[in-house]
Amino acid sequence: MLNVLVVGKINCLVAMTENTVAAFQQAGCNVCCFATNGNNVALKLSLKLRRADPARVGALVGERLSKSVKAFRPDLLVYVLGAWQPEMVYQMGSSVLPQAISVAWVSDNFTQAQMVFSRYMDSIFCTDTYFIQQLREHGYTKPISYLPLAMDPKRFYPSDIVRENKIVYVAKNSPGRTAFIRNVERPLHLYGKKWKSFSASQHRIDPRHVSLGQLSKLYASSRAVLNLKNEQSVVRGINQRSFEPYGCKTPVLNDDIEDLKLCFELGKEILVYRSVEELHTLHDKLTSDQNYARAVGEAGYRRVIAEHTYAARATALLQQTGLV
Repeated sequence: MLNVLVVGKINCLVAMTENTVAAFQQAGCNVCCFATNGNNVALKLSLKLRRADPARVGALVGERLSKSVKAFRPDLLVYVLGAWQPEMVYQMGSSVLPQAISVAWVSDNFTQAQMVFSRYMDSIFCTDTYFIQQLREHGYTKPISYLPLAMDPKRFYPSDIVRENKIVYVAKNSPGRTAFIRNVERPLHLYGKKWKSFSASQHRIDPRHVSLGQLSKLYASSRAVLNLKNEQSVVRGINQRSFEPYGCKTPVLNDDIEDLKLCFELGKEILVYRSVEELHTLHDKLTSDQNYARAVGEAGYRRVIAEHTYAARATALLQQTGLV
C-alpha cells in the first residue's frame, strides 16, 4: 500500500486539502495529512504570532514537516498549493526523504517569487491551463499536467429536499464579482460573510458562513447555482462550484471560462453566460421551466460522477507519476 502525505492548509472554504486526503484514501492509499496552518490551538497561535516573519514561520512549519516525513515515510508528497509557504517548507519537506516523489497540485495564480515551490517538485498538476503556460515561461522543464478541481460524492449527493425556485451564489466576493452581480437585475440569493456590506435591492443577502454540510443541503434545495470566477486567483480555470452542485443534480450557471469546455458539454451539461443579458435569459428559463432545470442537472450529474470526482483525480495523479 502506498503512503501518501498530503500537505496543505485545512479548514478553508474550498476544503481542497481535506478532499485530497479523502481522494487518496478512496484510491486505496495509506494517507496522512500535514496542516500547514496548524491542527491544534497552540500551534495555530504560534504561527499567528510569527506571521510577520516568514523565516520564522518557514522554520517552524518546515521542522514539523520534516518530522512528519521521517515518521510516516511517504512514497508520495502532495503539496496542495494556493496558500503559499516560505521556501524552507518545501526544501525541508523534500530533502528528508529524497526517494519520495514530491508533486504540487496548484489551484491559485502565483507570482514569480511564489514560484519558488517548483524547484522542489518532481511534477506539477494545475487546475488552470494558464498556470501550465506560466510555469513553462518561467523555465520549469519537468512534467506538468492539467488536473482540475472536482466533487466528493460523499459530501454532495442527490436529496429528497423540495427545491425552492431560487438561484444561489455561495462565495467570497471580489471586485470583479461585486461589479458584475450589481448589474444583475434578476434576483439572486447571496451567501457569505463578505457580502455583508454589499447592497442591491434585487438580491437577497445572507451574510453568514455556510459549512460543507449546509452547502450540500442548500444546493439540493435550490433551482440552480450561479458561478463566477475570482479574477484575483484564476485566469482560465474553473472552481469547485462548477462541480459540487452537480452532486445534488443542481444545474450551474457558469461564466464563460476557457477551461470549462475541457470538462463539460456546454449548453447541455452546464449553462454558460457571456454577458448580463445572457444570464438574465438563462435565469428566466431555469426559474420558469423546472423540467429544463432538471434535465441540465441530471446531465451534469452523470458527467461529474463519471469523470470529475476527487477519487478520479487521485487515480490520475498516481498514474501520471508512475506509482500505479
